Amino acid sequence: MSEKMIIDAMWDDSPVDGSTEVNFIWSIANKLRGTYQSDKYKDVIIPMVIIRRFECALEGNKQAVVEQYKKNPNYPAKAMCRVSGYQFYNTSEYTLAELVNDPDHLAANFRSYIEGFSPNVQDIIASLDFDKQIDKMDNNNRLLSVVKAFSELDLDPKTIDNVKMGYIFEDLIRRFSENAEAGDHYTGRDIIKLMVNILLAEGCEDIFDDHKEITVLDKTVAGLIQKKDLKTA
Repeated sequence: MSEKMIIDAMWDDSPVDGSTEVNFIWSIANKLRGTYQSDKYKDVIIPMVIIRRFECALEGNKQAVVEQYKKNPNYPAKAMCRVSGYQFYNTSEYTLAELVNDPDHLAANFRSYIEGFSPNVQDIIASLDFDKQIDKMDNNNRLLSVVKAFSELDLDPKTIDNVKMGYIFEDLIRRFSENAEAGDHYTGRDIIKLMVNILLAEGCEDIFDDHKEITVLDKTVAGLIQKKDLKTA
């Protein structure tokens, strides 16, 4: 019989310092001054952080993916993911660093680079309506400096794990939301930890049963979180 999974709801109490990365990203946001109001910086910065994180993750197997795509543009997506080592990939020969080498065609090449991502990543970027921001930055001479700065940002999972990346992302959202409308804020960690402790309180041991399905209502988005199998260790 498998043992019950034990979860420490306070597992992330140890401080995680992402200030260096956050401050660097914030300095990039300042490049948008004049073209964007400060509460709109996130329309550029959040998609760019996501794109750069994906790029850093894919870097190790980037060339293998590109070569496979050249051999067979119709190579199955699942098989391409095995080549990339992730559940996503990018078949474009461009990188952010290479894009800046052709500033006259930067906007078009940047779009081509984004179109090289697997459909699941493209859906994320499209949902952020980032295409409009490419035009806006390009028309206001901001695109080159922003892309160049992000190309120098290290978001490699080997040096910045998912926990630290989460803190970085959360800190950025907090800064961008200081003057935002109600509802644009992350729930405080103290509240999250309290709710997790309640979820895992005495009498809830059955949530770790094999193939148990649990539905959680997230009132902050007025929807149901997808059901997930919670399997014992």
